[in-house]
This record gives sequence, C-alpha cells and structure tokens, in this order.
Amino acid sequence: MRVIVENRFALFGLVALALTALLGVAFLTRPLTAEVGVSEAGTVRPDRAVQVCPEPHEDSDADSVAAAFAPRVSRDDEGELWGVPVPGTPSEDDEDEDTEDGEASPSPDPADAAEDDLIGDQITEPNRVWSAETGDLGDPTAVHASGDLASGLEIAQITASDDEATEVLCAQPSIGTWFALPGGDDPDGVDLEELTAHLSNPEDFRATASIDVYTADGPSHSTESRGIPLGPGESTELDLTELVHSTSAVGVHVRTSTGRVAASLLAEHSSGGTDWVNPTSEPAEEAIVPGVPGGEGVRRLMLAAPGDDPVTARVHVLTEEPADDEDGEDGDDDGNGTGTPGDPYTVHVPPAASAWLSLESALAEEPGTVVVEADGEVVAGVASEFDDGSETAYSSAVDPLDRPLDTTAVLPDVPRDAETEVVVGAVESDAAIVATPVGADGDQGDAVKLTVPAGTTQVFGTDAGDEDVAWEPPPGIGAGEGYAVRLDLVDDGSGPVHVGRVLRTDDGVGAAPVRPAPVEVPLPVVRDSLVGLTP
Repeated sequence: MRVIVENRFALFGLVALALTALLGVAFLTRPLTAEVGVSEAGTVRPDRAVQVCPEPHEDSDADSVAAAFAPRVSRDDEGELWGVPVPGTPSEDDEDEDTEDGEASPSPDPADAAEDDLIGDQITEPNRVWSAETGDLGDPTAVHASGDLASGLEIAQITASDDEATEVLCAQPSIGTWFALPGGDDPDGVDLEELTAHLSNPEDFRATASIDVYTADGPSHSTESRGIPLGPGESTELDLTELVHSTSAVGVHVRTSTGRVAASLLAEHSSGGTDWVNPTSEPAEEAIVPGVPGGEGVRRLMLAAPGDDPVTARVHVLTEEPADDEDGEDGDDDGNGTGTPGDPYTVHVPPAASAWLSLESALAEEPGTVVVEADGEVVAGVASEFDDGSETAYSSAVDPLDRPLDTTAVLPDVPRDAETEVVVGAVESDAAIVATPVGADGDQGDAVKLTVPAGTTQVFGTDAGDEDVAWEPPPGIGAGEGYAVRLDLVDDGSGPVHVGRVLRTDDGVGAAPVRPAPVEVPLPVVRDSLVGLTP
C-alpha cells in the first residue's frame, strides 16, 4: 500500500483497473433482449375497449339499433362483448343510497352486471355481429369488449324511418373531442333551433368535463359548461343553444380536467331536420372530410380555428372526375374546375373563432371529399340539408385508411331496408379498397373491389350504378336483418384513402365518417427516455 501511495502512476493504474472491471461486469450482465420492443417501435393488440352510444332522440316512427363488429385475425381469437346502460346523473336521494363517497358502480365485466342489466346478447367470438334495439332504453348504451374482441372494434347506432335516417358513431371516452357545425343564426336559414351535448362516463373513476364553444365572433361559454362532474357509470345532457344562438358557425370542444368522457352532439335545425354531429379530427393544418352526400340541397363547410392567430384555409373538392391540375389544365373534359387544387376557395378564420363556406357549386350535386389546407390548425365538418332542411346529415374529418396498421375499417350495421353508399376519396395516390359483407353468424358474402384514381371520389355500396362495385348481402340474411361490412385497403402502394358512409331511406339521409379500426396499435420507443406505459 505504501508503494501505491508514494507512486502516483501506480494509483492511476489501480483506478483504470477498477473502471475496466466495472465495465466488464456491466457488459456480461446486460439484458440479452434489450433491443426487442425497446429500441424499435412495436405493436400490440388492444384487449380492452368501450364505446358509448347516446340515448336515441325521440321519434315515434323511427327504430334505433346499436351494432358492433370486430373482425377475426386468427382461428383461436376469443373474448367477450356486452352492453350495459349508462344511467343519468343520480338525484340527491339516489346519491344517499350509493356508496359512502357517492360513486355509482359501472359494469366493467359482464359477471358483475345483473342479467337484467345486460343489453342485447353477449358474444364471445369475433367476426360476429352484436346488435340491440336501443330506442326504448331511456339511457345511453355502453358497449364493453375484452380479449380479442377489443381489437378492430367499431360500434354505431342507426335511427331510421321512411323520412329519417341518422347514424352516430358510438363515442370512445377521451380527454378531448371536437365538433364543427352551423350556429343558431344564419343569413341563408342554415341554423339550429337546439343543440344538446350528451356526455357519458362509462369508466370506474370520476370525470370532470368542460365545453368550449368557438363562434364566428370568438369563444363562448357559461358557468354550466364548466366543471361538469360525472361519477363512474353516469351520463348527463347539457343544452348549448344559448351559446350558439347568435352565430352562423360553431366549433365545439369537449375536454376533461380529470378522467375521460364519451361525447356526442345532437343538432336540431330550425327547418325541421335533426341529426347527430359526429366528432371530427383534432385541430391540424390539414383536414379531409369524406362522405359528403350527393343530390340537391345545401352543402356547407364549417371551420373553426382554436388558436390565438388568424388562419387562412385553402379548400378544394374531389368529385368523380379528376380536378384541374396546378397549371389550370383540366385533367378531364368533365372536370368541374371550381374549388379544385388549381383554383381553390379561400376562407379566412379569425383567432379562436369559426367561419363557413358554401360548396354547392364545387360539388355540382355529386358526392365528394373536401380537402382543407390551412396555415394554422383548424377543425372541419360539412353540414348537408335536403328538402329545404327537413332532413340533415353531417360529414366529419377523419383519419385515413393507410399503411402499415390502419388498413381496415368496419361498417357494423348495414340495414337491408336502406341504401348504403360508401364514399371513398383518394387525395395523394391511386388506391384500391375491398368490401366484404359479413352476416350475424360470420357467414361471408362475395367481396367487391373499388379502384379510386388519385384526386377523385368514387362510390360503391348496396345500390351502386355499376354492378361491378355493388355488393350483395351475405347468404342467409333475412329481409329485415342487417349485416356488417369489412373494408380493407389492398394492393401494395395503395392509399391513403378517406372514407365516409351515406345512408338513405325513402326520404331520409344520414352520413358518418368511417374511421380506421386497426387490429394492432403502435407502441412508442421507450429506450433511454422518460416515457412510460400504463394500462
């Protein structure tokens, strides 16, 4: 030891030897699978899901049906899917009978719910159609799924009669949900008489929600729209009419400070039409709205810019024929030439406000896809009126079907007594999409393939003019029964495509976006970072 202390070089050598030993131990004891699922993004199949279908609006002649479908991935797939009511917020007397902290208990598992509480039949296999009549329930319906039935799941509720058709995508609980729609004061009569927010908390912890409204003149709110409490398994409704009565366009943001809520909006027009406003994509500099119905009547684009700066948006429309190119030369002799990439519309949206644009001349009564490109973040939706406003439909911006994971979508309910049109827009490149009908017991019908040239919107469905792109119901389906349709993006290099569904009865029209229903979702890279994953 004395030699080491007196010789500075010996001390240096001892420190170097110690460091080398530590590095050697670390190398020999490192995890053998450190790179797997850590340094590269992985995927996982969801094994829990819940969506809430709002209580149907009153109409004595209409039938309301909620339907769910999850595609099969492998032969051994299994799980559970069931529905339970989400009661309204209890009164003070009811709260006294609840647990000590006033929390009602939802039904997270079918084993915990009384048999009388279950809505519809419980299913345990994917590739089966779950459905239940919801018109007389008096409460929203929460549909829970576990195991393999939670991946690729989509749930929708259709209310239909001879003179009415509405479709609402059952809402996923979220910390933030956006909508775009008309207001209560419009110079052309496209305005609302009532607007109601339906909020539900299907989960087992409390939630607190607030609602922000962006009018043409700026933000609007009330004390009732702030700090809305929802206990586990509770739902409520909030009248927003006073917040939108003096504006021509509205953006609505439902957000939470604690927990998550499932949000839906019901818009009742002054001219008589009533429809659900499906959620739109989150604010972004690009918004694409597919599934704008064809035919006569008003077609109006609604935009809202929630930021603190004014936004300028360029808008063009894709119809069946190719649009003008950037040089102004028509891609086809029948191209419409208005509101196209070569000649876009321009909309100016004030800060934290909303604006609108008429689309009738650009669409020329054809079904279409609306593309919005802005210099700031916006949310977008399209309101359609038919028969002088006695019937309405709402189309919303939606994420595309795209590779590698978002290649599948689902129509959980295709009623036999209504016409279904699937409206597909290809913005960037050519695409091909296949529709496969699936019966309640998993029987499949003949698949139909649709090719969509870049820059166009194409339609296929139950009553397409071209028999090559019209599908037939799967075998064994009765006249009054519905079925599901699985949509798959096919061909290498195909896509992305934005998809919407238009539903038509004798005099009714409904519209809803078709969102991707992936069977796998991405996991983030978490190596050498502070990122963590929680269930």
